[in-house]
Amino acid sequence: MIVPEPDRAHILRAVSDRGLDLEDIREDARSSAWRVTIVVDGDAGVSLDDLADLSSDLDPLAEGWGGPDRPVTLEVTSRGVDAPLEQPRHWRRARGRQVDLTYVRGAKGPARGRVGDLDEAAGVVRVVSGAGRDKKVVPVALDEVAHAVIRVEFRPAPQDELDLLSEPGEPGRGAREGEDR
Repeated sequence: MIVPEPDRAHILRAVSDRGLDLEDIREDARSSAWRVTIVVDGDAGVSLDDLADLSSDLDPLAEGWGGPDRPVTLEVTSRGVDAPLEQPRHWRRARGRQVDLTYVRGAKGPARGRVGDLDEAAGVVRVVSGAGRDKKVVPVALDEVAHAVIRVEFRPAPQDELDLLSEPGEPGRGAREGEDR
């Protein structure tokens, strides 16, 4: 282990003090230069300034990890758009985004859809799938999803899909991506 337990606790505090979530601490000690990657995420995303500030705060810790014969490279990064949706918070943050889905054996659902509201207590997310007049809303149980990843889109989401992300009368109904809800 490159990062000692007390330093892991310090990393967690530094990340949470910024209102972010610590997603992972990845350690690679396979070469002469060790690498530690701190992966963070947040409800409002993660800015380059957030990453730079966090990196500056953690750099003094990293100085003590490897020793003179074993340099350590510290990287602080966000999850990235290609990271799978694994936790309810990932689904909540993906609201309005299109995703590709695969299911656990025996479960069925849309292979592609737009993420709507999440009922975290029930473990169900609202997914808008289909095209044209065949658009439908499907409740998808999170425990039936084997893998889900955001699709990168190069144009705005169609308004008729965005209008279906919430139940009629629910908060967020008709809100466009990026607007306050």
